[in-house]
This record gives sequence, structure tokens and C-alpha cells, in this order.
Amino acid sequence: MEIQELVRALSALPAATLYEGMGKVGAIHHKIRPLSTGFRLAGIAYTIRILPGETLAVLRAIEEAPVGSVLVIDTSGDGESAVWGGTSSLAAKVRGLAGCVTNGLVRDLDDLIGIGVPIYAAGVTVTGTLKEHPGWVGIPVSIGGQVVRPGDLLIGDADGVVVIAQDLAQDALAAALKQRTKEESRDARIKAGEPLTRVLGLR
Repeated sequence: MEIQELVRALSALPAATLYEGMGKVGAIHHKIRPLSTGFRLAGIAYTIRILPGETLAVLRAIEEAPVGSVLVIDTSGDGESAVWGGTSSLAAKVRGLAGCVTNGLVRDLDDLIGIGVPIYAAGVTVTGTLKEHPGWVGIPVSIGGQVVRPGDLLIGDADGVVVIAQDLAQDALAAALKQRTKEESRDARIKAGEPLTRVLGLR
């Protein structure tokens, strides 16, 4: 299956189902949260590492990343400035990027929600950044306890984001489909009136 077909197939499954199906691995820490609900994130990682308070590499990445990319921004620590805002989201939408995941902060929250590009971040602030240091692009980064490599797949929903190594994506899809079948069977039994503890195999 081609990589874009895998992205589409994986995007149809809940992030939690993918996490469970893969053996409870790949979840980005819950501190990195979706800024709104009602959307899904699905795409291929385009990785960026910046120094705290710097966003030149982010701005360049918005112009250079392939269509369908998820920009994954590692801020190299607990920065106090927004690494993404309304203008960044607008440019990303025009370019056809799939979203942004960062362990940093963002601003222009109302604009971000209105523009509709899926954004996952550690928080919101009013403060801005400098645009001087070139940063690093296309290297492994650390986001929310997960190493994200260029080309990895990211799938997210209202619960959070899961990272899937590209060479494991086919196996992850198969495992997640089995997990989803199990979940649907469980829910059908509960709807039929079986006690939850029996359905879950608990004493």
C-alpha cells in the first residue's frame, strides 16, 4: 500500500485504537493538546527543531514542506513565546499542509480555530518570537516523550496524537483494524445488555 493510502486508512481510526492496537505505544504526552475538537490530523512528519524563542526555521518549513505534511516543531525546551500563530496557520492552509504538532506555545487562538488547520500544542500565550537562528530541519526530534523522525506518520483526534514509524505503518494498520473489530464487538455486547465486567472478562 502506498504511503498516502496508508495515511488515509489510518486516519479513519481513532487515535486510541491505534495506540491500543500497536501495543500501547506511540502516544504523544497529553500535555500536547488539540486546540479545538471536530477535526482529525493525518499526515507525514516534517520535523523542525528550533532554539527557544526562535521561529525562522518554522516559517521556512511552511514554504518548503510537501503538501500533506504535518509540521512537528521541537522547541528545545520550555519556551515562553508562541512558535505558531494565525498567520502561520493561514499560510499552512494555503499550502495544503495537514497540521502542526509542537511542544511549544501558540497564539491567535480564535484565528487558529477559525482557519481550521489541526494544531496540537502545549499551551497558548500572547508573546512572540525572534526570527534569526536558522534552526534544524529534517532531523529526529523529541515531542511529548516520543521520538519523531522525518517521514513518520502522525494521526490525531480530540484525544491526542499517535506517532507511527513509516516502516511499521502497514503492520500498525492491520493491528488497529483488529483492535477496532474487538472494540465494536464489545460495544455490541454492552448494547445487548451484557454486564460490562463480563464483557471485559473481569471477575
